[in-house]
Amino acid sequence: MKEHKKLAGVASLALAACMLLSACGNNGGGAATSAKSASTANNTAGYGTDIRTIAATDSSKLPASAANRKGTLVIGVADMSGKFNYLFSESADDWHVAVPVSGQCLMNNDNKGNLIDGTASMTVDKAGLTYTFKLKYDDKYSDGSPVKPEDYVNFFKVICDKSYDGPIDSLVPYNVIGAKDYYDGKADDISGIKVLDSKTIQIKLSKVNTSAEYALGSAYPISTAKYGKLIQHGNLSAFKNLDMTKYITNGAYTLESYKQGQNATLKANPNFCLGAPKIQNIIVKSVAEGTEMQAVTTGEVDVDDEVTANDDQISIGKAAKFVNMQLEPTLGYGWVGLNHKNPLFQDQKVRQALMYAIDRKDVVKSVYSNYAHVQNINQTAENWLYTTKGINTYDYNLDKAAQLLKEAGWTKDSSGNLTKNGKPFKFTFTATKGNAVTDVLIPSMISSYKKLGINMSAEYVDWPTLQNKFKKLTYDMSFMAWGLNPNPDDSYVYKTGGSENYLGYSNKELDKAYAAALSTPDKTARKAAYAKVYQIINKDLPCFIIYQRSDCIAYNSRFKTFKCSPYIQLYQQYQNLELK
Repeated sequence: MKEHKKLAGVASLALAACMLLSACGNNGGGAATSAKSASTANNTAGYGTDIRTIAATDSSKLPASAANRKGTLVIGVADMSGKFNYLFSESADDWHVAVPVSGQCLMNNDNKGNLIDGTASMTVDKAGLTYTFKLKYDDKYSDGSPVKPEDYVNFFKVICDKSYDGPIDSLVPYNVIGAKDYYDGKADDISGIKVLDSKTIQIKLSKVNTSAEYALGSAYPISTAKYGKLIQHGNLSAFKNLDMTKYITNGAYTLESYKQGQNATLKANPNFCLGAPKIQNIIVKSVAEGTEMQAVTTGEVDVDDEVTANDDQISIGKAAKFVNMQLEPTLGYGWVGLNHKNPLFQDQKVRQALMYAIDRKDVVKSVYSNYAHVQNINQTAENWLYTTKGINTYDYNLDKAAQLLKEAGWTKDSSGNLTKNGKPFKFTFTATKGNAVTDVLIPSMISSYKKLGINMSAEYVDWPTLQNKFKKLTYDMSFMAWGLNPNPDDSYVYKTGGSENYLGYSNKELDKAYAAALSTPDKTARKAAYAKVYQIINKDLPCFIIYQRSDCIAYNSRFKTFKCSPYIQLYQQYQNLELK
């Protein structure tokens, strides 16, 4: 399990790749699928409610180019930048190489986002302040040298270094003792992290933070003998620029070669702690955007997890007969952001009225057909914290919207326009051009709001301009997206002064609810605490959560096993994949 810090939502056809992405290898995947399984199976064992498998119907149709590819698996990705050091990698395409090559983590997660053992087992004291990791294996690196507990400490030193400019949060926000002193250059070690013996790492917090377990569990070992000299306190440039080809790793694969813009070749690590991977060679190959299913059906690649989930692509996969497809919820959600600095949006009843006036079901159906659903909280149904208790579904209802606006003091003038204190209800929706979601969403909203007497207009800008407007709060309303992760803490998005609160939103009750969730070690109590968070957000509507779409993973009938879920990505499963 690896964690990336928050990434700004992406206003594009797809949701954000993931903020705080869990990405270590995991053996807790769902049920295997095969060409012999039912044509379409809902509720696949081990998964949530929206997993569907469409199985191949005739394996004999597999192209010879793929059938003759013995001992080698080809995986299609959009593009790779070549940043394969996971601590500095920010692209989901690069993660297909960076995750298996960089290393195996202390902890993993299961299909519901629950933490499970990785290379270690974790215990937490009753006070929630002391974390103890017991290494489970006589782990070795790919060159045969031993993995030592102090090698995991190298990971923490990198992310806590002031010169670190990668996408992972330091340990300072998680209250690790000594992390701030190390960051500030006042100490050469993180005092709260101790290697107790050859199998034990102990980490102490100054204050309870339930997200700490995700941050701490995401550590993987960096060989002190091989790379220790590159991790210089205050200057990580040498480690950052390290060539990852032949990198010494405890991960499932090593990087043998990389051709810019073409492919990366990985070789199985025979010393991998869970046993040598069954597939000796993996080629991660760049595939032109929009041709992902074609690459699978022609045999150019064996699997691609970035196929657009729509009727046309599914039909192409079915027609090929040898293609299996897994449809699963994207780990994220699309939402309409409101600038709460605008007086128009500062009344809860107004926000609720605006939400009731969005025909979300119709918009989602128009854009994604059967491959998305309306979303009502900032958590996926796949997660163990998900709840529907006390959650309003805000079904499309213009009468309800009109009543709420009236209660908020808005009345129609002689021209049918809403006014209050002589001011019209008028605002602008900012979007990027060519976005399939906003191309449908904006006209729908304009039409509904007009019936209520609200004048909503649209402006179109490029992506950098939209980002800038969000950061400076110079927009009225816009569409964005967020990714999710096993770590449920998204307080930085919604709490007062949050580092990625691009809404100008503040709710003291919500701030307290987040604080309670982050200080509650007991899982049952934490579930109740997060339910409170979701209920407040659902009622107060800092933004309008619209939908959760689906991903499509297409793979040919060469596979004997295949394990993925929203929380367990393809690149986390290389060591478990097996060919017939």
